[in-house]
Amino acid sequence: MSTPVAGLASQTSSSPGVPVNAIAANQSGGYIVNPLAASDQGLATAEVLYVNQVMPATVVGNGTTIVLQPGQSYTVIPGTTTPVSVASSTANHKFTAVQWA
Repeated sequence: MSTPVAGLASQTSSSPGVPVNAIAANQSGGYIVNPLAASDQGLATAEVLYVNQVMPATVVGNGTTIVLQPGQSYTVIPGTTTPVSVASSTANHKFTAVQWA
């Protein structure tokens, strides 16, 4: 049985491009949502969110970093032994992160 709990973070670093862990390692799953509206992202203009489940996210969508457009979500792979990190080009980009504990 799993219980949904808040992820480790709900906004990116105060320094643009610096990744933060949003979901802890060894969870039963979860999700990350990049809000559709700029106001929900806490920004002047809605922007993409970068997610990486293999290593720290970069602000380039290639390799193991994926790009979440505004309004898109990412489903966390259950039982992964690595944390899920996120980054953005703008500081303090808000997002939703929920993990199954």
